[in-house]
Amino acid sequence: MLVFIVSGGEKEAGSFAELLAEYSDENDKPYVIGVDAGALWLVRHQFPCDLAVGDFDTIGEAGVALLEAQGIPLLRAEAEKAETDTEMALDWALLNGARSIVIEGGIGSRFDHSLSNVSLIYRCLRHGVPCVLQNPWNRVRLIGPGKTRLKTRWPYVSLIPFSEVVRGITLDGFYYPLREEDLSWGYGRGVSNEPLRSDVSITVQSGYLLVIESRDPKSRDPEHGDPVHQDP
Repeated sequence: MLVFIVSGGEKEAGSFAELLAEYSDENDKPYVIGVDAGALWLVRHQFPCDLAVGDFDTIGEAGVALLEAQGIPLLRAEAEKAETDTEMALDWALLNGARSIVIEGGIGSRFDHSLSNVSLIYRCLRHGVPCVLQNPWNRVRLIGPGKTRLKTRWPYVSLIPFSEVVRGITLDGFYYPLREEDLSWGYGRGVSNEPLRSDVSITVQSGYLLVIESRDPKSRDPEHGDPVHQDP
């Protein structure tokens, strides 16, 4: 089962619709979990929501009532708890046989939540379940030893060590090549590489490597026309 976890971070309805269509067919549709405000976002944009998870402190009882009126099952948590709402959704997905997970909107204005969500990818990898974390401008995955083939349409691919040292990295299909070289914490050598084609590969001998596909934000927010602030 492919599971989409839709969190409260940055999302864009058009790109999410394309993503759903990409992964859907007549016999195998993704199971969609809305996390707190993410569940309400799904309803308001008329996307499917198979389960709503969280303490729902963001949307309040009025939002919960709207979800219940739509007949969406709720998995509620106490406001004071030891795990985040997104982690609750991920636990549910792993316990219920997810074979692949996409966390949409898992990157937002709260850096602590965004970084915590990055760490969830590691848990999935340890369970043998591929997991991707994304928003409209970034797609993040974690790879370990071996050769990973990547189909990408993004203009930039950055490689960030998730281990203190990631050894024996070889890149095929990138503008800046690496051949059995190492990347370490504290250095930015792997940032902003460029794929030369849509089918590239990354080989790692040891360690864990974050692979971040990205593009620069548009000058205005695609949904609301609000200015988007870019990093210097």
